[in-house]
Amino acid sequence: MSQITSPAPYSISRPQDVIDIVNKNSAVNTSVAVIFIALGGILIDAYQAAMVGFGNKYIAAQFGISPGLAATVNASVLVAALIGGLLANRIINRFGQKRAFIIGMGLCTLGAAAVAIAPDIWWVLVCRVIMGFGLGIDFPLATNAVAELRGSTSKKTGSSVNLWQMAWYVSTTVVYLVLLPLLLSGIAEEQLWRYGIFIGAIFAVVIMILRYFFIGESAMWAARVGRYEEACAILAKRYGVHARVAAQPPLQSLSVEKAENKLRGGYGILFNSRYRKRTLLGCIVATMQAWQYNAVGVYLPLTLAGILSGGLTGALAGSAVVNALCGITGGLAGSLLLQRLGTRLQSMYGFALVTIALLALGTLATTSPWLSLTLLGAIIFFHSAGPGGLGMTIATLSYPPAIRPTGVGFARAIMRTGAIAGLIFWPMLWGALKTEAFYWLAAVPFLGFLTCLLIKWEALGANVDAEDAEVLAELEK
Repeated sequence: MSQITSPAPYSISRPQDVIDIVNKNSAVNTSVAVIFIALGGILIDAYQAAMVGFGNKYIAAQFGISPGLAATVNASVLVAALIGGLLANRIINRFGQKRAFIIGMGLCTLGAAAVAIAPDIWWVLVCRVIMGFGLGIDFPLATNAVAELRGSTSKKTGSSVNLWQMAWYVSTTVVYLVLLPLLLSGIAEEQLWRYGIFIGAIFAVVIMILRYFFIGESAMWAARVGRYEEACAILAKRYGVHARVAAQPPLQSLSVEKAENKLRGGYGILFNSRYRKRTLLGCIVATMQAWQYNAVGVYLPLTLAGILSGGLTGALAGSAVVNALCGITGGLAGSLLLQRLGTRLQSMYGFALVTIALLALGTLATTSPWLSLTLLGAIIFFHSAGPGGLGMTIATLSYPPAIRPTGVGFARAIMRTGAIAGLIFWPMLWGALKTEAFYWLAAVPFLGFLTCLLIKWEALGANVDAEDAEVLAELEK
């Protein structure tokens, strides 16, 4: 009688061994639900961005400031998120994925709960900064966790990471579905933003709990800081892989302190001859898409209120429909098309179509409300299906694990400059020019199109994790 034997266990003697195992073995559970849990901070980011965009004029009225100053105060969350993104790698290296998730979402929860009861604009400013730090820390964690669940060499990883764009629009649709019943229940318009932001804090607590149980610690981080037994336990639980520490002493591991102190070297590597093009492409795509989205997407109720009839109820309902029919479906279509087109071409085509739609909207917006709604929907769809999520996807798939959080954090930080520009300047531009403002905005996606045309780097399917040992050696220097 033949005896069935289990496969020989993997032997681990260095961090690269764990990275290779992860890339060969996708996690046992990579369902859409688990991916969305990993991307949970992005859901909260989208929710709070849309909620504050809705509440901008009410915040200005309640605290006796101009809408432009209110937008500047609200944009403080993006400045703080920019800084948080730059600090993300240090926090991840110091505390690990599991605790860093709690730190990021914890700050966001505290800030959101406090801003809902803000008595003055300075309170709002402080709370928005606290939220921003949390969101900035969380984003690199989220996309890195998804990449680790799939393994960066799999083309499915790009589709999974890019689901963050679909998740974003799911969350912004929820914003309007939360606001509508609050409005219909008799809550005063000027108080809606407070209730909505507080509900967002509750959502953040739910995300923290789900992540704690379903995502957990990073096997790659555990190996990088010398916790090889812990890495083996994670591999067994998450990937169903039997691994054991090699008899000889483990090599190439970093202490927590050394891992933390490699931050500056990590940023230097982003601009060396190997990674410069990848960094520029990811950052510019991310920045241009953020600029166009924070002008059109965040202020969608404001824009629709100026185009459609029906008051606030009509604007909220229209925003929910546009986000659901165009944003969510665009994000899903973008993830499905990604394996066929790749990150660069898909970004390029998306930018081109958004440029055309913005020019058409500037010309035809006053002719028909329904045509305007259709063109706004087209902008949201082509943004979501194209470059909307791909700047972060390019950054996630362009770097090995040792500097992936650094690369994503840096790209996300630079991206925030585009978001700040859209958030602050669009209300001013819209107030001064109305529908002619769309002509000026068209320059943003056109610059994104030119960037994708000129920089020819394709991140999808690139075996960047094979570069990890070399990068670790460079960081050690």
